[in-house]
Amino acid sequence: MYLNLTLRNARRSLKDYLIYLVTLTILTAIICLSNIVSTVSAETGIEGSSLPVLIVLIAVAMLHYMNQFFLKQRSRELATYSLLGMSRERIARLICAELFLLGLICLLMGTFLGVMLFGIFTFLADSTLSLTFSLIKIFSQNLGCLLLIELFTAFLLRQKIKKLPLGQLINMKAQQERKERCSFHFWKKACLISTLITVIISGMILWDFETFGYSLISMLSMPLIFAIYAFYKTVFLALREYRRPENTELYENNRLLRISKLLSHHRSNALLYTILSLCLLFAFVSLSFANALKTGLFPSFAVSDYMIFLQNVLSFIFTFLYFCLLSLLQLVDSYQTRNDFRILHYLGKDQTALKNFALTDLLTRFFLPVVSFALICGLLLLSITAGNFSTILIQTLWSSAAAYFILLLILGLLFSSVTYQLNSRTIKEVIQP
Repeated sequence: MYLNLTLRNARRSLKDYLIYLVTLTILTAIICLSNIVSTVSAETGIEGSSLPVLIVLIAVAMLHYMNQFFLKQRSRELATYSLLGMSRERIARLICAELFLLGLICLLMGTFLGVMLFGIFTFLADSTLSLTFSLIKIFSQNLGCLLLIELFTAFLLRQKIKKLPLGQLINMKAQQERKERCSFHFWKKACLISTLITVIISGMILWDFETFGYSLISMLSMPLIFAIYAFYKTVFLALREYRRPENTELYENNRLLRISKLLSHHRSNALLYTILSLCLLFAFVSLSFANALKTGLFPSFAVSDYMIFLQNVLSFIFTFLYFCLLSLLQLVDSYQTRNDFRILHYLGKDQTALKNFALTDLLTRFFLPVVSFALICGLLLLSITAGNFSTILIQTLWSSAAAYFILLLILGLLFSSVTYQLNSRTIKEVIQP
């Protein structure tokens, strides 16, 4: 009986399974690409083992977010299992077994996609580069990374299912997330303090790079990441403070609905926007370093040709990851977006007003991660320009920034146009009599 019920509900949830498959396949392809880069780098004498670790951490955060979405979409199905007498432990094992099976499928597709992407990059980069690797070794590394990710996220998912009461499971979609324990004032102070520490360390590095640069540059990452996270926490909590019943401005221009959409998952969104901002920052740094190598600013690198290729690949990985994660957020939010369009249409909004709402919401999602990235890049470029650095380095960084922002703008326009067309199709379906 349980098997037939599971198969029937699986057919009804094909769209949810498809989103999960696409997400995990893309993450596996990026993990595969990072493992290939790390393996080839080790063979050429370059340290690159930290890249797969960083990608795995990002994948854990994204897959945990995806599992939460998957659980919410199937909450009524799981409640039905519980009403039929199935224990929470058995429900948890059933869901985890399904996700592990999907993970094996994504492992094969993601490994194939990652190898193909690396082959395309090698072909386009330089025919003189001879880069070889063992496919069996890469597959085993991908399997190990994916098992680690699946086990950790499955453990979190299992614990969540076991703690959910039946009534909470039935109404899970309609529930709001629990209140933040930390107040707006705490995160505002945390943002200011972490930003101040980041500025002090950066100032010491720029002031005397020969003395402080190599020792302090490894200490810069933690306060920088925490500053970005605290910035988004402060923004979301400030919006929550702004969303009060006595604030009459909320009821103008659909402002209440826009803010409510941003705050619907603000606990997880703060982390996701931090990851998105870091992806842009890592991509820009890799591109700048590749351009600096081309100009001969670092002649001490004996394998500069491969280093240029490596940095370009890293820039692609993080840019590709940024738009993949942004697309995932858009797909997950598409369920709520349809309901928003329907509510606004019932309130008397015409097709033009709904399209304007969709466009504003889309641009807000796209530019939120760009804000912190643009601030950090702007401060970095201005500091280096005002510092005692060579003219070639300054010109290289400014040209890299201009090139990357133009690329980001072009890709953003393509992403926005595709998403806007999908939203326009949804609006037409909603307003049809």
